[in-house]
Amino acid sequence: MRDRPSGAELLAIARETLLGELLPHAPDAQRYNALMVAAAMAIAAREAEAGDGALVAERESLTALYGEVRNADEPLDAALGRLNRRFAADLRAGAFDAPDARQAAAWRLLRQATMAKLMECNPKYLEDEG
Repeated sequence: MRDRPSGAELLAIARETLLGELLPHAPDAQRYNALMVAAAMAIAAREAEAGDGALVAERESLTALYGEVRNADEPLDAALGRLNRRFAADLRAGAFDAPDARQAAAWRLLRQATMAKLMECNPKYLEDEG
């Protein structure tokens, strides 16, 4: 069992300290860098809090798209790397250009991955766009 605060909570506390106490005293030349660090900390905290759920869902969608059986011994990031390289190559080759069930599945997968990425990297965009 981990101690409290969690890693995500520690990142949030550090980010609040950076923005609230350090940034106001930072030289103008360093303000942009401090804001970049704060943004990176927020992304890392959201990733830690979200866990691997979105990545697992993406792997499952890709294995279903290709009719594969998931290899339990293949690490998640290795499977995603392999499947996404295949998916990207197929997209470039026009494998999903015909308006059929495979194209619809590819569009759903792209939307799902984009939404998951935005939830971690830029959730404000989703709020602003509704």
